[in-house]
Amino acid sequence: MNIFEKRLAELANLPSVTPGDQINVIPDFLFVSGQNSLNVIKAFNRQVYKNVKNPAKILFSNGDAEDEVIRKFCLGKGIRLIDCGLAQYFRSENIPLNGMLIAGIDEDIKCLGGRGAIPIVISPDSMAACLASGSFSMFIPEMTYIEINGALTGKGNGKMLCTHLLDIFEDSLIGNAVVIGGTVFEQLNEEDLKDLSYFFQLSGTAAGMCSPDGPLGQVESVIKIKSETIMI
Repeated sequence: MNIFEKRLAELANLPSVTPGDQINVIPDFLFVSGQNSLNVIKAFNRQVYKNVKNPAKILFSNGDAEDEVIRKFCLGKGIRLIDCGLAQYFRSENIPLNGMLIAGIDEDIKCLGGRGAIPIVISPDSMAACLASGSFSMFIPEMTYIEINGALTGKGNGKMLCTHLLDIFEDSLIGNAVVIGGTVFEQLNEEDLKDLSYFFQLSGTAAGMCSPDGPLGQVESVIKIKSETIMI
């Protein structure tokens, strides 16, 4: 198993997992944000759920707090509303993101993969059920490891790397899990990691994370890229 599968197996209370397995996962945190926030609450009420499980592990974005339905739901269920980005919130609370599995309903959550988290996007209906039960069902995807080594040239940065990877892979990674690693991370700052992590969202991966030390286990495919060959 690789770093991704080991963490999922741990959260599913299983000795091991392999691609294609369907598992029931207990995420570290749930994050409800974006335009579908109201749909989560509607699904929660439609399924006649009464209470949420582990409200301390649930966060709603304050971006939609002007909606009275969301505010009342969170207040009644003991759920926190936050008025900053999720990465900023965890940093302010001194909570490490590395290896943390976070389930959300907004594709933007995939950017947390740049900070070593494992972000999984689920549907509003699945999120509603997860609020009530504390877990959700998923299939283990195949894993692709992209290793980028060497020195960046010129004005090379995370945004440039993201663009280059999108040009290479286009939509060929849809449905796969992806780990990006390699020595290039020695040259990237926090903003670069954020920019690079947009690759996970824009390429349609099922999940993605940055792990400078690699996948730490078996993967289905490995692609190696030399930084100096990337043209700016």
